[in-house]
Amino acid sequence: MSKVMKITAIREAFADEWVATEVLKVDKADVPLAGQVITHSPDKQEVYQAVQAYLGRRPTARTFIFFTGEPIPEGVGVALALC
Repeated sequence: MSKVMKITAIREAFADEWVATEVLKVDKADVPLAGQVITHSPDKQEVYQAVQAYLGRRPTARTFIFFTGEPIPEGVGVALALC
């Protein structure tokens, strides 16, 4: 298994990819701070499938899946409305 890394270091190491980690450290608000990388890929579905297989082997593992890139790409406009 890979080494324990801070989430900030994982974001830097795997730029613009989906990453799944097993959470090993959280802050007081239960926000993941560090973990072991399970898998990473530009393909979100590939990451989700790998996590499902991982949880089949380790059903009590706490996982965190996140995208390391910008949530809204440069040049894309977003409009929000309250209904």
